Amino acid sequence: MRDTLAIGAIAGIAGTIIMHLFATAEHALGLINMTSMEVSGALLLNPALLATTTGQLVSFATHFMIGAGGGVLLAYFMRFAGKDYWWLKGLALAGLMLLAGMAVVLRVLNVAPELRASGLTTLFHIVNFSVYGLVTAYIINRFGVFRTARVR
Repeated sequence: MRDTLAIGAIAGIAGTIIMHLFATAEHALGLINMTSMEVSGALLLNPALLATTTGQLVSFATHFMIGAGGGVLLAYFMRFAGKDYWWLKGLALAGLMLLAGMAVVLRVLNVAPELRASGLTTLFHIVNFSVYGLVTAYIINRFGVFRTARVR
């Protein structure tokens, strides 16, 4: 795919789906107290609204928009920096999203303070974001076709 924005958005959404499947399984097993989708919804809604149908839809849309945005960011980075070490770039994206999202935005907005109360939840979110970054980078590496500039 030659469209950098499209491959980034598609890869980011695919990475978010895989990340959410991991989080859902971890939540069902009682390993985490809040999924990343619920955290995304909490950015826009009061916690009491997250369990409603509308809250789930808002959480779903917000989660995938953030994931698509991260994918676009990585696609443009890989377009200019190259596809070598794609997995390392995916892990760098995961670190950026984790630190920018969970460490800065959630603290500044005081969203989901219960995440900071559980080291196990934080650990699993680190794993989930790493999965997101690796899946997103793999898809961009595999299906993204970037034009290279000619040196004259």
